[in-house]
Amino acid sequence: MWQVNSMDNFKVKIVPSNIYLKFCKESYLLDILQNHKIEISHSCGGMGTCGTCRVIVQSEVEKLPPRNEVEQEMAVDRGFSAEERLSCQLYVKEDLEIKIP
Repeated sequence: MWQVNSMDNFKVKIVPSNIYLKFCKESYLLDILQNHKIEISHSCGGMGTCGTCRVIVQSEVEKLPPRNEVEQEMAVDRGFSAEERLSCQLYVKEDLEIKIP
């Protein structure tokens, strides 16, 4: 991962396009993407029921918060790997590198 100059600033890197999104407070990944005008499907409106906002985490998966109940149910139902997360349910608290399938 990369270093951040201030404790109040975080970054999400989208690969392979190498787009960097900066944000100042902990937020759900879907909100961060939308605030930066990054298009990602989310047909259920961010409720975690459609699975269309799935991302592949490229950075340290073990540092992510655990899946909440909604995301865990979707992950089991769809057979997600540990790297596959729902952006609407993933609360980002530190730098993150993702791929949007």
